[in-house]
Amino acid sequence: MHTAPPETAFDRPFIVAGMVTLAVTVAFFTYLHFYQPHILRVPSNTAVHTWRNPSFEQTCIFDRMTPEEKQNTLARGIPLNTPSALVFTGLFSLFCTGLCFAHARKHYGRWMAWCFLFGSFVFTGLQESMWILFGRFLGRSAMTGLAEDPSFGTYWFTRGGLWFIETPVEVCLGWFFVAYGCVWVASRVLPNAGVIGRAAVGGLIAMTIDLWEDPVATSPEFMSWVWAKGDFLRIFGIPHTNFLGWFLLIFLFAIFWEWLPSLERRWGRRRATLVFFCVVIVAEAAILLFMLLWCASFQSLLEWAGFVRGIQIPKGW
Repeated sequence: MHTAPPETAFDRPFIVAGMVTLAVTVAFFTYLHFYQPHILRVPSNTAVHTWRNPSFEQTCIFDRMTPEEKQNTLARGIPLNTPSALVFTGLFSLFCTGLCFAHARKHYGRWMAWCFLFGSFVFTGLQESMWILFGRFLGRSAMTGLAEDPSFGTYWFTRGGLWFIETPVEVCLGWFFVAYGCVWVASRVLPNAGVIGRAAVGGLIAMTIDLWEDPVATSPEFMSWVWAKGDFLRIFGIPHTNFLGWFLLIFLFAIFWEWLPSLERRWGRRRATLVFFCVVIVAEAAILLFMLLWCASFQSLLEWAGFVRGIQIPKGW
């Protein structure tokens, strides 16, 4: 009787366990988001005047709107808040995810492909949700601007059909295919650069994509997510910490993922998988701590240099 090698035999239960865990988690938080919104203090998409921490006037988007756009938002809520828009976004995310996953499986094997998908899904979902809930429940933003009124909250996503904690599933999937594409391009462009070099290039590519994607997605026409005021440096109307976070997430995740074959040779596939996900979880807390320290130190530096107002690039955006 043929017996599969231990590495192959591990794959199926790992995949099933991962899918079940994510499905249960998504089902639970989707229920909370739509049917018990008070538990996670989910802001309303229609009654914009009820927003608190931050209020509508305390958001970055408020400064980018014309008087007419402000009036329409208060009267009608955020735009494109329709089932058809949610279905289109979800199907597009699934399509792109399927293409990238098929590519990853072909070039790296089933185990590595699933580790990238599960790992990136959890990595981004936890990191986004931590920042969102940090702002909602602790009240004070980590990004207190120079010479501005105190800002409350951080940011949140306005639309989603299914939710992983407070992050839409399509955002988690979007992070997977963007991250995978950037990591793959970096590996093709700089195959001999080493793990850290390739990860840095992948992170820079992702940050560049985000520089044009986020200003569009957060525009008055879309409002896919909403930022609170308070960051002392905004680029195209987006807090600079968003772009720094994109680089750090993909840079670190690419390193962890590329270590997987070495971990497998040393400890076997089962233990390598456990170590990989433990490192991913620990990195979540490390990034959060780093960002808090970064904001405090950078703001102190600007104040020491004589800046009394926050910086906007370009000016007046």
